[in-house]
Amino acid sequence: MGNLILPLMLLLMLGFMLFSVRNQKKRAAAMSEMQNSLEPGTRVQLIAGLFGTVADVSEGDSVKIEIAPGVITEWNRQAIREIISPDVDDAPLGADAPDIESIDDSEADADRPSLNPNDDEK
Repeated sequence: MGNLILPLMLLLMLGFMLFSVRNQKKRAAAMSEMQNSLEPGTRVQLIAGLFGTVADVSEGDSVKIEIAPGVITEWNRQAIREIISPDVDDAPLGADAPDIESIDDSEADADRPSLNPNDDEK
């Protein structure tokens, strides 16, 4: 039984390595396909964290991306991390939050016990 442990461990390690390499190749192929399928108007996220819109796709390795209105920068295709789906809402963060004036905490504060030991209980 002790003689079978080493070959079994080596077989498990080999299987794990083959599985890992196969998954890595699949991810690389999917990334390459995504980067080659770019067309003008596509919203993307770059590896630097920038969001932008593809402005021009050349035949080479570079892509022109508009990161702000009128600001076009040139990037390597490999710098594109992902395509942003068009159904993402472009509303600014907190746009659906209520105004501070509309929040009334007076009822909620009345139910809370005081944390100050000097306050007299009512």
